[in-house]
Amino acid sequence: MRGTFMMDQIDPQTAVSQALAADSGPVVIADIWDNPGGGTAGDATVVLAELMAQKATNVAVGTIWDPIAVQLCFAAGEGAEISLRFGAKSAPDTGAPIDKRVRIIKLVADAQMRFGASWAPFGDAAWINFDGIDVILNSTRAQSFDPSLFSALGIDPLSRKILLIKSTNHFYDSFAKIAHQIIYCAAGRPYPNDARTTPYIKAPRTIWPMLDNPFEQ
Repeated sequence: MRGTFMMDQIDPQTAVSQALAADSGPVVIADIWDNPGGGTAGDATVVLAELMAQKATNVAVGTIWDPIAVQLCFAAGEGAEISLRFGAKSAPDTGAPIDKRVRIIKLVADAQMRFGASWAPFGDAAWINFDGIDVILNSTRAQSFDPSLFSALGIDPLSRKILLIKSTNHFYDSFAKIAHQIIYCAAGRPYPNDARTTPYIKAPRTIWPMLDNPFEQ
């Protein structure tokens, strides 16, 4: 059964175009490879940059991991308007840092979201806004499990046309209950879209998927 469970994925340009063309919302774009549950940082800006390039508005992004940007927001305080650089600091191929003049809407210390019957922390968090886009910056890496990620900061997820989240599939059970459409997007690195293209240092080349049938060896 291996290799048969992966969801169909599309590139960022197509994902954003489809989301904008939807006749209703919210449309959930799952940035499935920038997923802290898979070992990555959760600070990629590839899909956010595409949303900006296509002039998307009424968008909420949850989350971009950037403890330094969060500290700056807490220092400035709610209601402040500051020039802020955030995201894309952890690794190559995660996009470029975003430089924007942002308004700090809400600050929450030790924020949490639901994950089934439990709670998942995502650290001190800041809701910033610019150009019709809301972004949640967080200080503790966590994938996007549940819409309460947004409501914890005071954002009503049902009021947004597009929700950009960072999760491969743990999000599905909770977000499917509110989503008009779910789009799986393959964007950036270092978590591999295709493991065969990743320059692993220690993984042997005699295992799947590097080899279609390792048992032949």
